[in-house]
Amino acid sequence: MADNLAASYVPKELTAAEQDLFTRAGAWFEDHRAEFVADLLAWVAVPSVSEASQAQPGKPFGPEVARIFDLVTARARELGFRTETHDGYAISVLWGDALEEIGLVSHLDVVPAGENWTFEPYAPFERDGFVVGRGASDNKGPALVDLYLLRALRDLGLRPRRTIRIVYGGAEETGMEDMEHYARHYPIPEVSIISDGGFPVNYAQKGGLNLSLHVPAGPVLSGFRAGVAENAVPATAAIRLPQAYETVRQALAQLPADLAAVLSVAEADGATVLTARGQSGHAAFPENTRNAIPLLLRALIGAGLVEGRDLQAAQVVAGILADPWGEGAGTAREDETTGRLTQNGGIVVPADDGFDLSIDIRYPISADAAELEEVLAQAIRPVGGSVRVTRHAAPMHIDRDSDLVRLLQDTFDTLAQTKTEPFAMGGGTHARVFPKSVTFGPGFGRNPDLLFRGESVTVHPAFVPERHGAAHGPDEFVSLENLKRALGVYAVTLPRLDDWLDRGSRSHA
Repeated sequence: MADNLAASYVPKELTAAEQDLFTRAGAWFEDHRAEFVADLLAWVAVPSVSEASQAQPGKPFGPEVARIFDLVTARARELGFRTETHDGYAISVLWGDALEEIGLVSHLDVVPAGENWTFEPYAPFERDGFVVGRGASDNKGPALVDLYLLRALRDLGLRPRRTIRIVYGGAEETGMEDMEHYARHYPIPEVSIISDGGFPVNYAQKGGLNLSLHVPAGPVLSGFRAGVAENAVPATAAIRLPQAYETVRQALAQLPADLAAVLSVAEADGATVLTARGQSGHAAFPENTRNAIPLLLRALIGAGLVEGRDLQAAQVVAGILADPWGEGAGTAREDETTGRLTQNGGIVVPADDGFDLSIDIRYPISADAAELEEVLAQAIRPVGGSVRVTRHAAPMHIDRDSDLVRLLQDTFDTLAQTKTEPFAMGGGTHARVFPKSVTFGPGFGRNPDLLFRGESVTVHPAFVPERHGAAHGPDEFVSLENLKRALGVYAVTLPRLDDWLDRGSRSHA
């Protein structure tokens, strides 16, 4: 997707003008902070989950994505920028009238809210320098930084020699059909920054393999439902049981204390309902998460609450989802470039005398997707199960020593007054499908010990519970101070990219 590049970049320190621009961009942000917060709250309040099942003419991702597109388009026009719509798949905001373009690519769709929120996910608020709400960090905060970046540069008297095109997609979280459509039909800038990752530069992304496992089961698990998105770790899982409440309660008493602590049992509508509570988060970054599905299955098995086909199905799936690294499933893979495979069971729905389990795998570049599919097929074969590939995205890799990576890396390090390295990750961004692009910021979560100009970028609001706040998890938040830092980095980066292109450098997808 990105880049083989002409050798033309020579590392340099910040000029006095660049240092001044960074400082003025930060001051400009502070002057417009209240406006920024008001816009971000308005954007986050829209539950813009991409839902192809709700598609309408001109609205391929449903009414809420269309609504956020309309809101952002109206705001961009109010600020004096040109806009374009792209068949309901994406929108563009443009500054300048040159034929050549530099791109900023982001997305306005979000994952479903999920469970375990302390606050209302679509009633966002600002407190103590943080904005809380679904999509605040992934990716509406960064998307708004892109728009305010154009406004800041214009107000500060800069005029890039190339048109700056922001492209906002509406289906990044559900397969990236938004930018696939855009790339087939609309202009591709000479180079683009994907503002949907972390600093510094992302040079490799694991492959993405999404599978649907059909698991035959008995009467209990044939009614099993859990999860809200393939790429989110389920926070809760619940099952209706035929046994009486007291029978279930006594059976659970024999379980290990750590497992019993995450279980609850209740009576509802004449049935006994057993619920397991885990810890949600992004499937690609399972550290500090806990999948509720295997917790529930382990409880059913250990307490003797299922038998026959239900027991067999529970044992197989509990093994497959025993850990987020694929050890229990036999799919564990690792390499030096992109690290460990991750595997998430994200959604369970009833289907054909059993249930369907959606699996999200992020595999290292050295692994083989077809082999992983076969390993899981063998795992569920004893219960008569089957596997179907629902989506596959090959790994993405660009030369970490390319001119573009070096330019962006050097820009970040000199501005932050630190030394970092380009990184690989399991998360997938539009860099997979948008030509001539590279993911560069605006988050700081990959470097928890990073000091930006001597100040820590790792912050957690005191009013948000511990282990809450991440993208795809409950109580998602974004730091306004970190967004200000990102705006300053981008303010210096765009003129440098303009100069780089002037020297004849090009990205050859």
